[in-house]
Amino acid sequence: MNKQLFLLVLIAFSISAIAQNNTLETKTKELATAKASMEAAKAKVDALSADVASLTPPIIWKKGGFGALNFNSLGLTNWAAGGVESNSITALRNIFRNYKKDKVSWVNNLDLAYGLIQNAGQGIRKNEDKIDLFSKVGYQASKKLNYAALANLKTQFAEGFDFTEDVPDEDRDAISNIFAPATVLASLGLDYNFTDYFSIYLSPATGKFTIVANDSIAGQDIYIPSSVDENGKRYYENNFRSEFGALFNARFKKDLTERINLASTLNLFNNFTDVNTDNRKNVDVNWETMVNMKVTDYIGISLYTNLIHDDDIDIQLHDDAGNPTYSAARTQFKRLLGVGFSYKF
Repeated sequence: MNKQLFLLVLIAFSISAIAQNNTLETKTKELATAKASMEAAKAKVDALSADVASLTPPIIWKKGGFGALNFNSLGLTNWAAGGVESNSITALRNIFRNYKKDKVSWVNNLDLAYGLIQNAGQGIRKNEDKIDLFSKVGYQASKKLNYAALANLKTQFAEGFDFTEDVPDEDRDAISNIFAPATVLASLGLDYNFTDYFSIYLSPATGKFTIVANDSIAGQDIYIPSSVDENGKRYYENNFRSEFGALFNARFKKDLTERINLASTLNLFNNFTDVNTDNRKNVDVNWETMVNMKVTDYIGISLYTNLIHDDDIDIQLHDDAGNPTYSAARTQFKRLLGVGFSYKF
């Protein structure tokens, strides 16, 4: 009986082992078949995707932008720490239209901004004003390098005033207005596209033109220094100044997340032909950055900064009592933070 029991156990163990081997072999074959089917399906998907891409008409124009209307209001009642009640509103708008076909590309961007603020005890004043039109045409020289031509216009919508002096608002003289000043850049150069959101443009042949289309503003020597004749009398040459030099332009524009967009532009210009030879080594700087953050589909936060340094633009300086002393070139900086309605299209 012991021998028979042993044989039965041995036979059962052998049958179990054979069954397990058969199961492993079966599963291995099924896995290989599934992998082959998956590779065949992937190849078919790739082929169909290529067919769809070849049959889909190319997108020649890409367009979009955003709009925002920001509000700020500060109210104080018996506030021991002090402060000034204020209300402000700022409208922002960006529009872009970009063209790409074969080796030709054309980038167009328009930034508009206008804002008003009223502090308690003061009239309504402008705290933001911008018109910035940018256009760049390129012809592809290699995968990332383009021959390019660039044009850029910067000006503002309305009158601006200097509020550093303590005088009634009605007695203030305007220090800016539409096309007073306006700056136009026109250049030929090379455009290198590191990615679809970051590019650098370099031009050794750039014209920079400053226009002050208002005689009273031009007479303040803020944007174009006046010329002096042999009798010491100041005069102006059509309220216009032309400069020729080199331009460096870097542009970055990307959606960092689904709700955060960053756009930044840096312009560096060096004037080769400045009549003041000592000034030829100076570089004009204009750096603008805009961050847009969407809190909800229609509520957003906007942060805009602008840094400018131009040795040809004099800033009126004042003493501790607020009295004007002298004018000199200074680094200018503007920051605008707002919360309000926003829409991206």
